[in-house]
Amino acid sequence: MPHAVIEARKDLSSLKSENLFFSRKSHFLLNPVSTRCENFIIRAYQNGKKIVVKLDKTTNPLITDDVKEAILSFSLYLAKQLQGEVIHHNLTETRKECEILKRYLLNPQAINKKGFNKLLNSKRIAIEIGIGKGEFLCKIAKENPATSFIGFEIASEPLSKAALRLLKENIENIKLIHYDARYALELFEPNSVETVYVNFPEPWFKFKKLKHALLNINTLKKIEKMLKKGGTFELLTDNLAYAVSVSAALELKTKLKCNQKRCIETSSKSINTYFERRWKRKKRTIYSVIYKKTELSQNSEPVDIQFPLKVNRDYTLEKGLIFKVLDIFENSKNEKIAEITFGESVNPQHAYFGLTNKNELFLFPQSVFFLDSEARLSLMMVTV
Repeated sequence: MPHAVIEARKDLSSLKSENLFFSRKSHFLLNPVSTRCENFIIRAYQNGKKIVVKLDKTTNPLITDDVKEAILSFSLYLAKQLQGEVIHHNLTETRKECEILKRYLLNPQAINKKGFNKLLNSKRIAIEIGIGKGEFLCKIAKENPATSFIGFEIASEPLSKAALRLLKENIENIKLIHYDARYALELFEPNSVETVYVNFPEPWFKFKKLKHALLNINTLKKIEKMLKKGGTFELLTDNLAYAVSVSAALELKTKLKCNQKRCIETSSKSINTYFERRWKRKKRTIYSVIYKKTELSQNSEPVDIQFPLKVNRDYTLEKGLIFKVLDIFENSKNEKIAEITFGESVNPQHAYFGLTNKNELFLFPQSVFFLDSEARLSLMMVTV
């Protein structure tokens, strides 16, 4: 994670700046930043005589020179104000041009407002969850130019490489999402997606962590709902236990039907990606799980959420949902930022909101999250 360390004579609490937001709970401060490409937050905290300055990964920017320059500039500013010096940083140039990368990314706030289908304006949509460097996604998008593809990836480095691959190969029918797909799938209209691909997820898979896994029951139900009748979910994995758990969940908890001779088969095709090549070098067996949708899903209207949203509680945990204000940050102009975790209690989202003096949450450029049903319901819980 991009960061810098300052050795300072003064404490963070001595800073006088109307643009910085100080924590009510501890020696933290936030600096919301908007550059030519990104909106993100830089966090700084006191550790003895040292000040650590780092990117707040919650705000989810791609790591580019644009981001690193902003963190270094702020670190130098803090060092000057606190009579110190920057003694360490990892903010050297990446040679990643943010404007090139951003042209392929969709904005979560725009998706929350319109949904994927209206933004894409396409009758044919396919998805890959966990695209890595984009090898498979680019290949299949070139083979299907009439289809709009969405690629999800939570890691900044491979996603950056995927965007550069799109530029190099001049592919125009792919958009990228830098976020955990589990929270975004409900923003597709029911019965609207042709195929969902998942290739080699979670190499650290363990049964005791299954509820945190990408392809848990909740995610599989969301995939079922978004697929068209006749659409398919296709999984490749080198982990037989994972293939068994996913297949069992599909059989027991969805109406999708196995679309192979056996529900788990040894894969005969090659997608020629980094992980496939790696596992084949290690002589691992690759397993295929393919299920098809045979019945239409019912369309249900989501709970309507309008910001600003007045809340009357700082914490609630009920019916498998959580809403918790982790911290409130305030500047000298009495403006506030609330750090909140919300949504499904097992796998909640984490985001920043503006907070008015009337206890209303509002969106600002650094508010990055998806309004899935769990997020909507948890937010509604604290408004009544």
